[in-house]
Amino acid sequence: MNCSQANSSLEYGIAVVGIVFAPFVNTMQRRSPTLKHLRFGLLIVCLLLSVGGAALSVPQTAKPRATNDEEKEARDLAMRFTILFTETQDLTPIVKEFYFRDFVERYKAFKTKGLDNKRVDVYFAPGIEYNSQLLTAADSKVWEAFYVATNNLLLLGFISALKGSADESSNIRALDLYPSEVLELLHTNPTLANMIVKDGPAKAVGTVEEMRAATATLTQAVTMIREKHKGNPPQITNKNELARVIRQDDFFKPRVEVLDQSFFSFPKNTRILFMKTPLGLQLMLAKDADRLRIFWTEIIAQ
Repeated sequence: MNCSQANSSLEYGIAVVGIVFAPFVNTMQRRSPTLKHLRFGLLIVCLLLSVGGAALSVPQTAKPRATNDEEKEARDLAMRFTILFTETQDLTPIVKEFYFRDFVERYKAFKTKGLDNKRVDVYFAPGIEYNSQLLTAADSKVWEAFYVATNNLLLLGFISALKGSADESSNIRALDLYPSEVLELLHTNPTLANMIVKDGPAKAVGTVEEMRAATATLTQAVTMIREKHKGNPPQITNKNELARVIRQDDFFKPRVEVLDQSFFSFPKNTRILFMKTPLGLQLMLAKDADRLRIFWTEIIAQ
């Protein structure tokens, strides 16, 4: 699956065939009838959110495999990540509990090094770009708020998809994942106007003030969606079955890379784990003292 369309919105993903994800969804349908909505939502999120910049390229040595302990810990982390987000509909407590404390600084340093001080527009999320000067102009608090608000909205689109009753993805549009008032709100901010459906040339977030404004708009949109979800039954009704699938299915088997050069401020020979979640996000993990933590996430693209 080629996800190199840097200016694409979620709309572009409708045209993407779910080659990677359809076998997993079909397997879950046979094995786990109690997770019908989760299966459906996973296929939708993979089709609609697998757009934007190419997956991060990791400098690596020979292909290693996860140890039994690494695999168990990574799968457990993916399970806890999934359950906590569906319960809270907010990445904030997840960032506090499971992320490296300096994950934003690691991202900024990684991007700054790769751009070699060039001022260019950089892909951040479907339909969202930012000017590279913000890597130094905006502080970590501003960046973290932008990251959380952006990913909250993307993941809540998945939660909205879970309410669908059809099993066929061909009739699902990106527009169906968000209330009309949310779409209207996003269109009031030119840097977010292409996030759901591409509507003319993209405008990158160019200043700290624009990043704060985009964060405020995204946060308002997330609040509107949460209000609509109030009173709805829980999205995951069988946590034990979800845990079993994540811990046993090969789709959730973590991939390991051993760095042959620095990456996200991790030194050569650091073991990096890539762990898929049912939410369409892939967690990028590394050891922090005696436990795995998340240092970045990306939309599942392979």
